[in-house]
Amino acid sequence: MPTLSDILGVTVDALFGRLEARREDIEETVRKYIASLPEEKRLGRLIPLMRRAALSGCIDAVTDVVDVDSRDSEMTCIAKDGFVTAISSKGQSFLSAACCEEGVFTDLLSCSENVTRLFSVLSTSSALTMLSKLYSEAPRHRTVGVLANLAGIAQSEAEEILRKFTELKLTEELELETENGSAKVYAVNLNGATVPLLVSARLATWQSSTIKIISDKREYSKEGN
Repeated sequence: MPTLSDILGVTVDALFGRLEARREDIEETVRKYIASLPEEKRLGRLIPLMRRAALSGCIDAVTDVVDVDSRDSEMTCIAKDGFVTAISSKGQSFLSAACCEEGVFTDLLSCSENVTRLFSVLSTSSALTMLSKLYSEAPRHRTVGVLANLAGIAQSEAEEILRKFTELKLTEELELETENGSAKVYAVNLNGATVPLLVSARLATWQSSTIKIISDKREYSKEGN
């Protein structure tokens, strides 16, 4: 019983339903539980925990709708202060959450000039291939020729793509001095946002037999705004 209470982050009294049992800090409980796992298992366990928390917190009586753990499923909840998207799948699990202050939801989804340029650059198959190769390989600085060969495209095309990537902060550029003169090398910018962006784009166009649960909790005026 003590071992079980440690895993759950509650007292032994709480396991027996004693009324005087105190409530535990759920954030601290989850932190201790994840830290107790082997490092290679932490991410795999964290995603379903976050997804389950999102389901139980955003959708009322979801278990009365469908058994979402029985098969691949997708859950999306949109509220006036943010949104959550969670995918549960044997092949790919994904969770994204964005919270903002009340009244700035529109700003969160607004497309600036840089966002428009980003989608314009990624509209070509060669650019997507280049970006995919950059993120699938170990991060290191490489010359244009090496990256062109890696992506299977012409060097001139790779130079143009890398120039645009650098302007958009997708890659970083360095100039090295060699015995043959200066040379530019490039490495992927590990800002942590690009991979979720590409995964989200894939999921947005993903046609499958997964269960989809969508909850929109925004309030709409009579004028439809």
